[in-house]
Parts: sequence; C-alpha cells; structure tokens
Amino acid sequence: MNSMTALQRTEEQLAQLERVLADKKKLLCILHNYPDPDAIASAMALCYLAEKKYGLSTTISYAGYIGRAENAAMVRYLKIRMKQIWRLRIEKYDCIALLDSQPGSGNNPLPPNQFCHLVFDHHPLRKGAKVQYAIIDNEIGALSTLFVELLRAAQLNFPLNLATALAYAIKSETQDLGRETNQRDIDAYLNVYSKANMRKLAKIAHPKLPRSYYQILAKTLDNTKIYRQLICAHLGEVQMPEIVGEMADLLLRHQRVSWSLCSGRYKNDLHISLRSSNPKAKAGRFIQRIVQDKRNSGGHGMFAG
Repeated sequence: MNSMTALQRTEEQLAQLERVLADKKKLLCILHNYPDPDAIASAMALCYLAEKKYGLSTTISYAGYIGRAENAAMVRYLKIRMKQIWRLRIEKYDCIALLDSQPGSGNNPLPPNQFCHLVFDHHPLRKGAKVQYAIIDNEIGALSTLFVELLRAAQLNFPLNLATALAYAIKSETQDLGRETNQRDIDAYLNVYSKANMRKLAKIAHPKLPRSYYQILAKTLDNTKIYRQLICAHLGEVQMPEIVGEMADLLLRHQRVSWSLCSGRYKNDLHISLRSSNPKAKAGRFIQRIVQDKRNSGGHGMFAG
C-alpha cells in the first residue's frame, strides 16, 4: 500500500469518526481488564482527538488493576487519569469506545447488552461484534501506530506526555520494533519519539521492582522445563496476571527455543501466555485450539494469551 493510499484511508477513518462523534458530548473509553501501555496510550490519543477536534468530555476506564511496574510507572509519570469502571455510571455517557479489545471478548468489562459506538483494535475481527464503527487493523504491530496516524492526519500537535506514552507503547508492544512490526510502526515511533520526554521514557522503561517480582522470577526459573523447541513454566499463584506474559517473554530469550508457554493462577482464573519467535507461528489461533475457548483467548501471530 503506497503512502497516498494510506493517507486517504486515514482521512476516511477521520471522516467516519466525525460522523459518529458529531452529536455526542461524553465519551467513555473502555480498556481491557489489565491494560497495557498500548491500550493506555491509544485511549489517551482518542481522548485528545475527541476533546480537541470534536469538543467532547472524555473518561478512560478499566476493570482490573495495573500491576506491572513499567505500566504503573507510565501512569504515574505521565499523570494519566483512569477510573475503575465500577465507579462510573455508563448510562451517563452517550458514546462508548472499546480499545485494544472487542465486544464479546472475555477480557474487557463491557456489559453484554451495552451498545458500543466505536471499536479500535489490531487483533482479527471477532464474528458477531455489534458496533456502529470499527477500525480493525491487524497489519500494524501496535494500536498506538493507528492513533499516531489519525492525529497527524487531523493536524494536531502531540503534547509531551502523549508523545511519550505513544513512543513507549509502540516500543513495548513490538519489543523494540522487533516483533510483528512493519514500516508504519517504525514511522509512527520515530515521529513521536522525537517529541517525547527522554527522562520519563527511561524512568518508565526501568522502574524499581518489588521484592515479589524477584520471588516469582526465582519460582519461574525453578519450575522451567524444556521440551525440544518449547520452554514452559507454571508460576502457581501470582499477585498480578501480567507477570505470566512477562515471564513468557523472558523465557523465549533462552537459546535454541522458538516457543514459550507460561501459566499462573490469579484468584479463580488460570492465565496462560504463549510466545513464539516464528513470525508465521499463528499463536492466537493455536492458543484457542489449546483451551477450546475463543471468547477468553486470542492474540497475534507471535504472542497470545
């Protein structure tokens, strides 16, 4: 796809967004239960676009909590305002947007009968999703890339904290532009990186870690098994579900393995993270076959959960 076609597509997406938001006043952005930097930065960007371009008041909400040290540091240093969805009255909002997830997925708090006006995602479209307008782009490695393109097409400047959030989101979601990345991700990252706060980026990427992190790391290494090209570990009870994916990413760096699988129990749920270094792995489809539950599982080509 050439750059002119890409620009035309982004301008058409902006036009569609304007049709949805034209008569709206209050926007509620709903993230998945344990939001990662890509979801958080995308919501920041959508709120900024809705406020500056269309005059809406906006709120970012989620259901679980933010436990990973880097994600908590991002919210703290960039002063991102987010609210637990149970503290809100959804009926007060006349526009609902779901980001980095989709209606019918088990990883978000959108009520089953709640109409959704907007969906933004970079996972494959789920069948039967009812939404007024959806932008599903599974060509990009990070959803934040889409919002960099939308803000540029809308000719909006990037505030310092927003640029920092988007830069960190693209970097972390694509693992330093090395996982499921195309030229659009690279262009978007370079654009916002030049506008970001370097000191805050460093603090977010390298936060102080709690004692519990090292305890679960020791437990993971002690329980690790290798079967040919697969490395796996069961973490047992965990204090935060994000640590399961974090350990799966870490184990995938082991020599002579191309798949990693980690599991851990959080409250009454078993969390599973699958990773692969093979760009053609189709991890999202594979994990759905493993657990036989498409509603509560899915992902991308190289990582899923």
